[in-house]
Amino acid sequence: MRCLYISIFLLIMFEPFVEPIVTVTVFDLNTKIVEITKALLDTFNGVKGFEHSVDFTKSRMSSSLNKITRQIAGINTRIDNSGRYESMTHRMLRNMPNVVRLELMLNNINTQQIYINIYYREMEKYVKNFDDYEKATLLNFANRVLSDTCNSISYMMESIYQEIIKEDILELFLQRLEKAVSDYVCEEKQSVAQILHDFMNEILVTNMKSCIVLQTAYMIQKLYKKGNYKKESEDANQEFWTRNKNIVSTMKIYMVNASLELSRCDPKEHEKDVTYLEITNFLHGIILNALNLNPDGKCTKKCDVFTYTTKYRCRGNTWCKQELLCPKVINCHYIDSSMEVCRSKDMSKTNRRYDYVEFGNRTHFRKTKICRKSRSTHLETEQSWMHDKCPYCYCLCEEGPNFFSEIYINMRMIMSNITDNKVVTGLRFVKIHRVIHLQIQQGRILPHGQIDLDSVQWVPVEDYEVTNYAYRDGKDYYTLRWEHREFDLVDIFADEGSVVTGVGFKKFHKRLHLKVLTNPYNFTTGSLEKNSILQSDVALLYKHKFSNKQLMLEGVDIPIRSEVNSNEFTTNKYVKFANTGYEKDAGQTTVPFFDAQPVESAIPVPLSGVGVFHKGISGFGGFIAPRIFTYNFTKHLEEVINQMSKNDKL
Repeated sequence: MRCLYISIFLLIMFEPFVEPIVTVTVFDLNTKIVEITKALLDTFNGVKGFEHSVDFTKSRMSSSLNKITRQIAGINTRIDNSGRYESMTHRMLRNMPNVVRLELMLNNINTQQIYINIYYREMEKYVKNFDDYEKATLLNFANRVLSDTCNSISYMMESIYQEIIKEDILELFLQRLEKAVSDYVCEEKQSVAQILHDFMNEILVTNMKSCIVLQTAYMIQKLYKKGNYKKESEDANQEFWTRNKNIVSTMKIYMVNASLELSRCDPKEHEKDVTYLEITNFLHGIILNALNLNPDGKCTKKCDVFTYTTKYRCRGNTWCKQELLCPKVINCHYIDSSMEVCRSKDMSKTNRRYDYVEFGNRTHFRKTKICRKSRSTHLETEQSWMHDKCPYCYCLCEEGPNFFSEIYINMRMIMSNITDNKVVTGLRFVKIHRVIHLQIQQGRILPHGQIDLDSVQWVPVEDYEVTNYAYRDGKDYYTLRWEHREFDLVDIFADEGSVVTGVGFKKFHKRLHLKVLTNPYNFTTGSLEKNSILQSDVALLYKHKFSNKQLMLEGVDIPIRSEVNSNEFTTNKYVKFANTGYEKDAGQTTVPFFDAQPVESAIPVPLSGVGVFHKGISGFGGFIAPRIFTYNFTKHLEEVINQMSKNDKL
């Protein structure tokens, strides 16, 4: 009967360990911890329970502990699945060097983690090849682990534990993140809540490693008849679970208020169609003679009179005939009686009418380079046959749809594969066939908010052209016009118990609104319910605080010319697409740009919300950028704490 028990035990311990490639949450980690600690206790009790030789018991111990260390290795691999092999504690130290108290506490934790890992690797070496090591070597290791000095495993883990449960470190950490949230969160590609969650997981794994090393030391002492150590082993197990419970309880207090937001900082270098996208050939500054703007062919009206006109004629004016016709002329005004104009080489390629304009009064509209003679034109106020002075007016031209205009934004909903239990995990703006799309990244959601990493992919956008009559303006895509160019800057959140499964835009009055699809999610089973909820109906406008306050962009420069990173972030307003300032850019560029950098978590997670916001600095047009809000795991932590409370009596 005893041999049968041994066979069954070894069969269980040698069962192949296949770790799925999924993200790690504290819920999954706790399940693994329960399995490992039970196996550890079984192994410890087995040392006493079998009346065999030391060599036989040593072999059985080695096999059992090898199984446990393989499980730990699997957990470590999953925690490092983003490809970053620094510990979270070490990354915090590297990124936050200026806060002395925080640095000292993190440094202490990091140092103790290093020494615990050294003990753990030494233990791994022994248990893999127990038979190759002398009794004295193994006992020396056990004695060092169990010593009463500051080098013992218990002392080091207790030191980490005391740092975590006192208020200072987490409070200082959150304060630091609030002050430097952009740089640090951008570096990590994780929300503050995720950073705390991963830090908690790392401490729990360190605690588990210390427990395994401690129990292994007791087993070695017991194996070589140095004592029973039953009570010590039980106490160590109870202390392990008490620490786990208190660590999670303490972290929960701070995770409740931790930000779920994740967005991208400005890139080190801007690259068109890679890090940013432009609306092109929508609005341009244009020079027109008042003679051609007057229906009667006279120059009796001043430039300022022409605020909106769709008709003008070229009357014997060579300059007018050199220009592409403008379908809609807006907000003209007089600058000076003479000017030097440098025409752009090819508007369909440069997306500009003029490179620069220099007026006789020495006012410059973006003079940054020498103009080729073939593209330079001198203009002066003309005398008409009626003896009226006909000045040149500087106006704004709405170019309208043409073969090279990129003035379209996709409105069609882009959804994750709900049938395959996939959810949205990231966002980015892309431009396909002159249409700007908000593309989604998707991944298969599993129990406890985990994402199957093998399933993560960017969902291809619908590859259509606006010239295809099957797609309609105002339904499938939004065309920017002078009267319709407002864009809402808003965040939209899923209801409690739901996750994001799709995004798109809808037109409400003149404004383009974000719309979001969500689905209820069973946190325990990991299944999505198929009844989707649209979070952007008119009835929800007040719920999501859509604002009537405008973000003003007047007289601004092209955003990529800024030598300073964005430091102003705007939401709960709307922005109008507009031309750049005349003096800074001759009004030749449409702003804001779109930030095309992918917004995705380094460790993919489901989303509780998404949004679009404006980022920039004063005097520049800035960028419309997406942001995501990671799933809020905090609300489920009480379940983990309750499980840990039960396990401390094992």
